[in-house]
Amino acid sequence: MKYRLLALLPLLMTGAALAQGPAAPESPTPAAPPTTPIQGEPPGPDVRYVCPGGPDFSAVFSSDGELATLMVPGQPEIELTRQRSGSGFAYGDSYFELRGRGREATLTAAGRTMRCHAAGRPGEPPRTFEGPNLTVTLFPDGTFRLRERRDGVAEPVLELGQWTQEVDGGVRLILRSGAVARRAFRQADEGRLVAESGTVLMRAATFDKIDGRFRLDGLYRDSQSGGLFTECSTGRTFGVAPGGAEPDLERTWTEVAPSREAQVFLQVLGRFSGDGEIEVESLLGIKPTATCPPLAPRSATLRGTEWRVVEIGGERVAFADGRRQPRVTLEDNGTFTTLTGCTSLSGNYELDPDGLRFIAGPPTTTDCPPPTDTVQQRFIDALGAVKSARITATTLDLMDANGKRLLRLEARGR
Repeated sequence: MKYRLLALLPLLMTGAALAQGPAAPESPTPAAPPTTPIQGEPPGPDVRYVCPGGPDFSAVFSSDGELATLMVPGQPEIELTRQRSGSGFAYGDSYFELRGRGREATLTAAGRTMRCHAAGRPGEPPRTFEGPNLTVTLFPDGTFRLRERRDGVAEPVLELGQWTQEVDGGVRLILRSGAVARRAFRQADEGRLVAESGTVLMRAATFDKIDGRFRLDGLYRDSQSGGLFTECSTGRTFGVAPGGAEPDLERTWTEVAPSREAQVFLQVLGRFSGDGEIEVESLLGIKPTATCPPLAPRSATLRGTEWRVVEIGGERVAFADGRRQPRVTLEDNGTFTTLTGCTSLSGNYELDPDGLRFIAGPPTTTDCPPPTDTVQQRFIDALGAVKSARITATTLDLMDANGKRLLRLEARGR
């Protein structure tokens, strides 16, 4: 078990979103079995977690909810059992703990904690958008597949990679992969995407899995359950289906890999099966000293994140009591809530390619001592003047109609 800790700790320690905690015990004992039920469930059975400033990872939860398998690109799988939790969900062993609520989660190893959020829309079906010569399918784990017909090319071009929503004034859908560095779409509404070129993609009535032969770069290793291939553009780890060129991959790995845990960079031609595996048709190349390039860093999501105010009107605000620090949460259903410790405010918000606006209802207020009463009123006034937003890593800036920053907030795990 210790080799898993040694493999993952360097990744955790390089992240910017870490919080130092107590050191891990030198002689850990197995975690006690849960004696109380978990009050919340993970957001889906197969969740891709994005950790701003740290490595992304996948978590696969068993159908009975008792086991979580974590997969970090380039590292062995980590199996965690269900733990006691007063709210949300929790999984752990003597070294690791995954704890979360809704789409927010924290991963802790040896006392160091990394804050993460679920990519995409876990638990929801894939969505396909179609336009002239271009079809894009967005999967709930934050990955996409793309089919494009190009002039002078007989066969359609197939690509895959990661998708995310970026907020820069308004909302944009961003596609990134190895071959397509970046594609941006204005998300006009749930049923329509508008490319930078002006091409409109409409939501298809049925899901298109975009089947075909993909050229894939990734890291291969053998395991007791079969071959595993970590694809570079998505960071996802897939099982390699028996047959086809699978024996060639296993033989190459056996000849080149310096140890049982080592991975080898391979280029293959393959298809995705209905069981979530890769059916490899041919081995195209091997680069024994190569590895996957780092995936593009991704920011915290606007929705489903608790945002805490750190600046109002360009002035950094300090709070003696953290419970009175204003915070905002935007939900997927178009509603928002704010808390200041003295006042709660809720209502609706509008997010589109042109900006962000809050439509608040009447506040619920209790007596608030100075100077908190002044701070909370400045916060409420600023929120009502917001017209656009920008997210950079874990920082959210809210601006007025002239682009002047009214509020700066930082993401916090819930």
